[in-house]
Amino acid sequence: MVNEKKSINGKKILLLAPSFFGYELKVKSKMEDMGALVDFYDERSVSSAAAKAILKFLPNLFIKRTNKYYDKILNENKGKKYDFIFVIKCEMLTGQILQRMKQDFEDAKFCLYLWDSISNIPGIESKFSYFDTILSFDRNDSNKFKRISFRPLFFLDEFRKDNDTNSLYEHKFDLCFLGTIHSDRYSIIKKLRKICNEHNVRFFTFQYLQSKFVYYVFKILKKEFRETRITDFSFEKMNLEDITNIVNNSKVILDIEHPKQNGLTMRTIEMIGMKKKIMTTNKDIANYDFYDPTNIQIISRENPDFSLDFFEREYQLLDADIYEKYYIENWITEILLSNEQVK
Repeated sequence: MVNEKKSINGKKILLLAPSFFGYELKVKSKMEDMGALVDFYDERSVSSAAAKAILKFLPNLFIKRTNKYYDKILNENKGKKYDFIFVIKCEMLTGQILQRMKQDFEDAKFCLYLWDSISNIPGIESKFSYFDTILSFDRNDSNKFKRISFRPLFFLDEFRKDNDTNSLYEHKFDLCFLGTIHSDRYSIIKKLRKICNEHNVRFFTFQYLQSKFVYYVFKILKKEFRETRITDFSFEKMNLEDITNIVNNSKVILDIEHPKQNGLTMRTIEMIGMKKKIMTTNKDIANYDFYDPTNIQIISRENPDFSLDFFEREYQLLDADIYEKYYIENWITEILLSNEQVK
């Protein structure tokens, strides 16, 4: 439920979040739009693609660098009276740094949001005790840990579609995929492309890879990449304007979650805001309040196939409260102003 009485207007917030396609800056900007005073820092002390890859397997390798990085942050903000310390993911913050922050900002409420699954964040469980509230986009994690509340992701203003029209007859593409290629995503896309070609389904894909080096590694290690060309992929991220333009010109948006994640991707929630039909491999989507088989088709990861009449059925509008629930303002409000305290 949206809480209309609570507000972060005038609140002082220290936001620590990893860089993620610019979403962290959108969170900062929206909190400022809501009247908050926000200091933002990248939660990670490293920024290169190589360092981030190493971080997943050897997080302790960067402790010295991270300590120095946070010494600088804490010294810059010494004496400030924050109302909230808002941490997203908490990948590089150590218990020692968090303890120091608790001492420096003793009156602040410490809030943690996990937009990744616990299995993908080494050592995260040891940091839970430093936070007053913890929320996660992953239903399984919230069921496993009593101290974690379940809260799906959000959509931005750019993906908020207020009109109720969603004609199926004015689109350039029938099916569209926009995203990073990882795990088995390309294999699934390849199978779907074959089916689309057989049935004259117009399938647009924007397949992002972090670097050409990653492409060549995949070409060696992944059999589904053997016949690919480097031009099949993009090494530059697509901007939000282009994303929304392609989505507007597509009947159905394809979502393929990471096999090690249970929570719904940002792209899925964005499509709720855009009032778009979704085709997804994530079976858990059937448990969400916006699930309607007219709007959402679940496909098999191993043998992806789809019903052609799914493309012809009109989108069914949802209750207005559901759209509001997933809007970024209400996501922020729920995380920071939740009355539930970690025990």
